[in-house]
Amino acid sequence: MTGFVIKAGEVICIASGIYDGYDRRGPFVAAKEFDLVAFIDTVKTSNMEPWQISSLMYELPELLVERGLITKTQCRNIYLGAFGELEVGEEREDYT
Repeated sequence: MTGFVIKAGEVICIASGIYDGYDRRGPFVAAKEFDLVAFIDTVKTSNMEPWQISSLMYELPELLVERGLITKTQCRNIYLGAFGELEVGEEREDYT
């Protein structure tokens, strides 16, 4: 893989998977400039099975936060609806 530079101050979301396994995390703000591919190379082993790579993709945002490369930031998640019905509202991250 070639490099993928994230610049300091950039607002990013991180997504992986498809269909039921689709996951999107964020938004985050880059605390400093870094190469995402180079970072992944430091936490990935060469003989990882596909299920281990999927697990790494899920864990990657928290690893980036732990290493101080990105920080979590607040935003409003607005839900527009589904199945041809408008149901405009705000999504919450915790449903407790």
